[in-house]
Amino acid sequence: MDSTALVGHQLRRCHQVHNALWADAVGGLLTSPQYSVLFTVAAAGQPLDQLSVGRAAGLDRTTVAGVIRRLEEQGWLRRERDAADGRRHLITLPVPAGVALEGLAPAVRTVQERLMAPLSALDRAWLGGRLVDLSGHHDAAGTAGGSGTPGVRQAEDRRPGHLIRLAQQRHTVLWADEVGGIITGPQFAVLLALATSGPTGQGTVGGLAALDRSSASDVLRRLEDRGWTARNPDPDDRRSRLVSLTAAGRSLVGELWPAVERVQERILEPVPGSERGRVVEGLAAVGSPHPAALAPRRGGQ
Repeated sequence: MDSTALVGHQLRRCHQVHNALWADAVGGLLTSPQYSVLFTVAAAGQPLDQLSVGRAAGLDRTTVAGVIRRLEEQGWLRRERDAADGRRHLITLPVPAGVALEGLAPAVRTVQERLMAPLSALDRAWLGGRLVDLSGHHDAAGTAGGSGTPGVRQAEDRRPGHLIRLAQQRHTVLWADEVGGIITGPQFAVLLALATSGPTGQGTVGGLAALDRSSASDVLRRLEDRGWTARNPDPDDRRSRLVSLTAAGRSLVGELWPAVERVQERILEPVPGSERGRVVEGLAAVGSPHPAALAPRRGGQ
């Protein structure tokens, strides 16, 4: 049982790296999902309804509604009732927001370049195509039909960081289908890390499971409450505690492993069998700690 061979684990690491790079280059001005919404509206060149924007940006109805509301409050978007259908609103990008969005383009490109820096140019292009497969986002671009905006071409956001987020979302859906509500992917990642490493400090466990400090603390608390992990004093440092698997936690890892493997098989299903190992290796390279990519930028944006 090796977490590094799990696609979900590698996607989570890549997402962490992308978030760090985004915060460094773009800052708190826009989140990556917010940028994707603005990109979609700007690239369409015509008003879009909310459903069309969400579909193209890879956001569910609730999430896109919240993103659009916040962007409208900040002046990035404008919503107007559709004269032809009063039940929906059409979304446009005000001219000043469009100019500001163009100004962010160099920083956004830098994020993607730094994210993919561990790979050769050939491998970057190849992995970009495979990320489209993993994300299941082939149909995000196209002429909107049905409840979408008729006759409007929806642009597809092909940023690697965006596709990694979509692939991670797809992994979460597959996980729920195979594993159900027994345990989440991040929670299982912690159990698997402990099964491999043995008793480990809380901070180290979070790093092994590709979780930030806040998320790791919450996950560990939930796992301990359910009797799957325990914390005991570190014999080498009584001020610290080590996290370890309980017998119930170790048993759960073994019981769930076949379902976890099915999740990996399903998310990799669109990729030819001979290329699946290469996908995992590519994601591992992108998601590994590479100081050159994560180092603060020099100079202005």
